[in-house]
Amino acid sequence: MGKNLIEFYNDVWGREIVTVNGQEVSKKFSFFGAHHFFTIAEGGKDVRYLLISKMVNNGSIMVDVFREGIPVALNLPVSYSLQNENTYKKQGLALLKEYKLDQALYLLQKAESADGYDAEIPLYMACIYSIKEDIENGYKCLKRACEKGLPDHSIIDKLDFLAYLRLQPSFEGFKASGFIEYNLNRDVSETQKAE
Repeated sequence: MGKNLIEFYNDVWGREIVTVNGQEVSKKFSFFGAHHFFTIAEGGKDVRYLLISKMVNNGSIMVDVFREGIPVALNLPVSYSLQNENTYKKQGLALLKEYKLDQALYLLQKAESADGYDAEIPLYMACIYSIKEDIENGYKCLKRACEKGLPDHSIIDKLDFLAYLRLQPSFEGFKASGFIEYNLNRDVSETQKAE
């Protein structure tokens, strides 16, 4: 924008970074979009900017940029290589965003068959199982994601979609094991005590 270079970086793990002239001005975590507020000094005064990242229906990422509330760039496409390689995954993510869970799960299962090494696919499947309150399948998917090399396990603590799984009494033990071992009997006994 003018003399300033605004750059947007994202990765398949949901990390988003906005830089201005090489300096980080906003950092967020999101799979489906975020609002990045920042200011840029222009002519001796601070000018407010907003960059909105969003996932559109076909699963691609786009950004809008606003200066002092006025749009200066809309629907700029953003790409990162891994997202565009597996169309089943891309379509499944778009359906997950719309909470079409059974359809999303079906496509993500096909995506996993097409790419057995992508740790992100079972992570998204765990999100679906969490929303559906299916603890066992959710844990199985998290375990599979970690076995496939999920590089940052802290993402499991950050994804809102996984909240139901994190609330289970067995979750802390599962987490402590590096998401390898879990005991669902603990969840059953805790539920029975509560009744």
